[in-house]
Amino acid sequence: MYRLAYVSTAHKQVSSSELQYILEAAIRNNTAANVTGILLYNGASFLQVLEGPEKSVSEIYARICADERHSHIVTILKESSSRRLFEDAPMSLQAVPSDVGKLPKGVTRADNIDLYLPSALPGYLRQILKSFNTCKG
Repeated sequence: MYRLAYVSTAHKQVSSSELQYILEAAIRNNTAANVTGILLYNGASFLQVLEGPEKSVSEIYARICADERHSHIVTILKESSSRRLFEDAPMSLQAVPSDVGKLPKGVTRADNIDLYLPSALPGYLRQILKSFNTCKG
């Protein structure tokens, strides 16, 4: 099992229908590749964790890096693991609060991201995901 996480900046404000399209494409592609994970959006940036066979994760990540809807892609985690953490879905999407971007109309904000994270998530990965909430104070 291989896990990769990255952050990126959206080129423009993403609409709720665009987020839905991104989620549906991720579910379709990840299911075919035996990849799971989570995608966070804060109105300006994305943070995504992908996990599965290394070849599949690497191929999906290469397509993500070529996607012109975002830039400034930074890999923040690469690791091997003996087990899958996001086993319940090929991809979940959570919109998190932020002072740097506005969430699209019709998108529900996840004020407590912990509610959407697997209980077995290691502390360091939980902290990475929780720190993506960029609200002050």
